[in-house]
Parts: sequence; structure tokens; C-alpha cells
Amino acid sequence: MNRPRLIATDLDGTFLCPDGSVSAINAAAVARAAELGVPFVIATGRPTRWLGVLDELDAAHPQVIVSNGGAVVDLATRKVLAEFGLDTAVALEVAADLRRAIPGITFGLETGSGFGCEPASPSRQRDEPGHQLGELTELATTLGRVIKVLGFHREIDSEQLTDLAADIIGGRLNLTHASVRQSYGMIELTAPGVSKATTLARMCAELGIDASEVAAFGDMPNDRDMLAWAGQGFVVTNGHHSMLNDFTVVPTNSADGVGLTVLDLLS
Repeated sequence: MNRPRLIATDLDGTFLCPDGSVSAINAAAVARAAELGVPFVIATGRPTRWLGVLDELDAAHPQVIVSNGGAVVDLATRKVLAEFGLDTAVALEVAADLRRAIPGITFGLETGSGFGCEPASPSRQRDEPGHQLGELTELATTLGRVIKVLGFHREIDSEQLTDLAADIIGGRLNLTHASVRQSYGMIELTAPGVSKATTLARMCAELGIDASEVAAFGDMPNDRDMLAWAGQGFVVTNGHHSMLNDFTVVPTNSADGVGLTVLDLLS
């Protein structure tokens, strides 16, 4: 393994411990990267408002990729620095097609700083302060620039829901999923060509860093493009079954797989 010039990692299931905390070893790896001038970039499916777990990780790169590449935010201020929004008309068209083909599917919309979902949605975000409930067309016009569409189903798991949705969506939006541990299924849709990989590539281009000089870590299908783009792609042992044969496998998130590997890469 070669020493990278930039390191990128997913959060949940990858860098964070199972309880959602940052381990001492992982924090030490971020600090070591900073000492060596190697940017340590967080690339997560989480929205901006769920970055509190990084409050003590000030050695990380100051720009965080959120919402599967839908936006870049400042780690310290949570200010949105760049957004890669989708076409609202296309999103509503896709949602209508999915509703006809998959009875029971409901939707939520995410912006760089807000969220809204339909009243029947099982989303765990629905009861958080400041979030809106409403019909999809209403949300699309009141929330602001949409960067991600979430599709939920109470009876179909994320993998099956992704399979059912793929042909319906086609190339109109970028489809992925990461949620396989919740009681409902969920798919995640961003603008065509927008993923963790594309937004990380933009960041690396600004820094003058080539893909071959990047090490990236993940666990779920929404990390696949990023790990494939990077010169060195690593998946934690607890990762999704579809990922384990395609990338270098490292210890689980509960065993500090990211931190230990990073420290080895930087030694």
C-alpha cells in the first residue's frame, strides 16, 4: 500500500463506532494525517444537520461531503459551500412513476440545510425540530433547492426496493442505498452523475490531487463509486456483501479498521 496524498471516509458503519462515536484510534489517525499535511475528508450520506459527531474532530479536512455528494459544507460553521441540486420537475416525475409501480412508497426531500417528508413516511427524521410534513409537490416548492430524494417503504427492504426502482428511474436520477439496518427500506436519489465520487473528484481537482493518490473507505453501496474511483479502495469487514469482493477488506468499524489502516498507510 502506498502513502496517499488524501484520505476519504464514510461515517456510519465505517469510521464511526457502532454506537456512533469516534474511537481514540480513529481520532489519532485523523490527527496523524493532519500532522503530515494529508487532508482527511469525510464523505457521508448524512445531511448537514447530523454532523455533530464531528465536533471534536477539528483535525479533519474543513470541507465535508454530505448527502451522498449532494453538497459540501464547512465543518466548523455548517455553512453550505457548494450544492449539486436536482431538477425538481424530474424528481416529481420519477416519484410519480415509482408510486404507480411500487404501492406504499413514500418520499422525503433533503436540502443543504433542511428536510421535509410526506405525512405517511416512516422516516426517523420526521419528528426532528424544524422539519416539515407535507405533500411532495408542496415540499418541492417550499423547502428550497433539493439535493436528495429519499424513497421509503415499510414492507420492502432497501435492497429489494433498489432493485424494483432501478429500471423505473433509469438514468433520470442517480440511485443508491445504504440503509439496511432499519425497520423500513430506503432508497437515495441524487442528480444524475452526482455521488460521493464525483464531489470528491471535484475537491481533489481543486487540491491538485489525482485519483491514484487517494485512499477511500466505505461499507455500503453508496460508497462504491468513491472506492472504485480512488487509487486505493477499502471496505470494512462489516460492509455490505456486494462490496467485499471488489475492494481491499480491513477490520470492522468496531475494531478501528479505518484508523489502523490509515496509521499503517501513513507510517
